[in-house]
Formats: sequence, C-alpha cells, structure tokens
Amino acid sequence: MKHIIGHRNPDTDTICSAMGYQNFLQNKNIESKAFALGDLNNETKFILDYFDMELPDQISEFPQGTEIILMDHNEEGQSIENINDLDIVEIIDHHKIKLQTDKPIRIHIEPLGSSCSIVAKKFFAKGFEMSQGIAGILLAGIISDTLYFRSPTTTEKDKELVEKLNEIVGIEDLEEFSMKMFDAKSDVSEISTEDLVRLDYKVFDFGGENYGIGVMETTNKDFGLERKDEILENLKKVKKMDNLKGAFLSVIDILKKESYTICSGDEEVELFKKMFDNVEDRDGVLFVDNIVSRKKEIIPVFERFLNK
Repeated sequence: MKHIIGHRNPDTDTICSAMGYQNFLQNKNIESKAFALGDLNNETKFILDYFDMELPDQISEFPQGTEIILMDHNEEGQSIENINDLDIVEIIDHHKIKLQTDKPIRIHIEPLGSSCSIVAKKFFAKGFEMSQGIAGILLAGIISDTLYFRSPTTTEKDKELVEKLNEIVGIEDLEEFSMKMFDAKSDVSEISTEDLVRLDYKVFDFGGENYGIGVMETTNKDFGLERKDEILENLKKVKKMDNLKGAFLSVIDILKKESYTICSGDEEVELFKKMFDNVEDRDGVLFVDNIVSRKKEIIPVFERFLNK
C-alpha cells in the first residue's frame, strides 16, 4: 500500500491534496491511504466538515521500509520523523526540489499555486469522475494556498481549475465561501500560543544554518499580535529546542496584504531589517507592506541574503 503524507504542521493544501490523491490512485486500482503529520488547523476542519469528509489518521512514524508518497513538500526537515528508514516512491509538489533519493522515482513538480492544483489536473487529464466531496476539498485547497488568488503564487491555471472544480461542487458565491474558510483559519481563540507558533511552521536551511519560519494567515491581525509577548517567548523556546539560528513568525493580514513579523531575538530583528526594504519597527513587531506569501516573498529574500 502507498502511504501519502504531507508536511508537518499540516495546512489545508497538504491535507486536501493528499486525500485527493488517495482517491485518484484508487481510481487506478492502486491501494493507498492519506495521513496527517499533526493536528489539523481550524480552516481544514471547517472544509472537511463542510464537504462531509472524514479526517485523515495522524501518524508520526511508519515501520522501516514502508512505501511513502511525499505530497506538498520534499525537504527532510519538513517530513515524517523517520523518513530515512522509509521507501520514497513518489513526490508531488509545487515547491523547489531539495530532497535527494537513492534511486529513480516518480516526481511531479509544477509551479502552480497549490498541490491540489496538480492533483486536480491529474483527475481531469485522466478523465476520472470526482465526487462532490473530492472536488470540493481540491477546490478549497487551491483557494487556501492562493488566498483566493491574492497570493503572487497564483497562476491562470489555478483559476481555471477552480472554475472547473466548481462545476462539480456548485458553490454559488466563491468569495463568500473563501471568507468563511479564512474566518475559520483566523479563529485561534482555543489554540495555545505554543501551538499557534507551530501551526504553519517550517524549517529551512540557509547557508548551512537552520531557520524556523512560521506564518499565521488571518483576516484580523490582532488575533495574533495581541499575544505578541507570549509568541516571542515561545519563539525563543522553539529556537533552542529545534537548534535553530533564528525563529520568526509572520502574522499575515490576508485582506490588507500586510505582514507583521515577530523575531526570536535582537540578532534576528537586525537580520530581518537588513533583508527587507521599508521595514517599520512597531513596538518590536516588524511591519512590511504588500507581503502575503512565505514561499514567494519571504523565503527567496532569506535565500538571497543568507546563501551569499
């Protein structure tokens, strides 16, 4: 059996693309199952409930030799804990390649706005029928990762796929539906600050040093910033626990396209100010206008500066 896993600290795209790909493989009579590497966020729970889909099982390790498919990631630090004991047979992703394998495998990397876009393309290319539920979660995954086309990662193909998927799903007002998704994502009232810091958090290697970069996408920045002091203390703990050079959390205002970054220490604050133009220090929170995408607008800046 093929075991499909997205990245740690799963977001909507990684869960919905894994579940969608499980259904795609079942259409090809290939036994498979999607798993989650952590708790689901409120947006993902809202979507699975909306389309009456079961939550995937959570897993932290598989037995040695288990065949796995990496969905929506390909970096070891973002994957399952014992990845080096497992047999990677396929990678499907919309990020750049980092992982090395010890044998040729099937890889589908495409510069689209989400991994759900890639899975949806596969369905349409094969002419496989999709249930309303599968089409719905793929549509929602694209909306989530592109911030309903607000993100610079959005392509015309993403928009086309959402339109085709909605012919199956039949949502009358996609803008209204997207706001319900984003409002669910923004509700962090029952999430501890420790979990909030790691809610959408990834570790990246820049210049031989590891940095942790988390984002909190919200329709109301105050949901995050009102916990600024607690977030700072937890970032310091994460930096030490994960043996990082620095840890950052950017609160992204989806609607205003603004970012508010909290750093794990004074050195990280100075580093961030050197890397980004027009940074405003607002009482220890670093404001940068017109930034919404970690993948397209934050990570490349870190890479260019730290990989020199």
